[in-house]
Amino acid sequence: MFDNDFPLLSAASLVALILHKAGSGPVTLKSCEEALANLFRQANEDPGLPPEELRELLAGHLTDLEIARILEPGQTGSWTLTRRGHQALKRHPEGLDQTDLVKYPEFAAHLRDTAHHACGMDPRANSYDEGYLARRRGLSFTANPYAFDNVDHQSWENGWMEALEERQG
Repeated sequence: MFDNDFPLLSAASLVALILHKAGSGPVTLKSCEEALANLFRQANEDPGLPPEELRELLAGHLTDLEIARILEPGQTGSWTLTRRGHQALKRHPEGLDQTDLVKYPEFAAHLRDTAHHACGMDPRANSYDEGYLARRRGLSFTANPYAFDNVDHQSWENGWMEALEERQG
């Protein structure tokens, strides 16, 4: 095993911990931290990360689960499983990661809204945008105005395909 290999800290493991804990009642960030610490004690393992980073990991997963509407906020910083959350726990007792969460429309929309956007320094952004707008306007894939052996051709196609994927949801 490598020094930086922490299987108990994988996204799926942490989400499983949260979901199982929430399956028996409301959870808080503190109760999840305590459950994680207990899990490491039982495994006779050192977490390998400082408590602040563990807290950030858990807080991030709680937020993701709330965005996906698997957890809903309760009173005084607590969360409870939603109906969707109970189904997720039943279907995925080993936990979920982002590839699972992205199947929930609210989480997928969140990722689209918060995705890294080009800062304007990409010299091919114009051809990408042209392709994107072409698809949005109903133009066919063969409407690409760039020569086949030109990088702008590929960039235009990428933009067109992105618009198609967004429309198909």
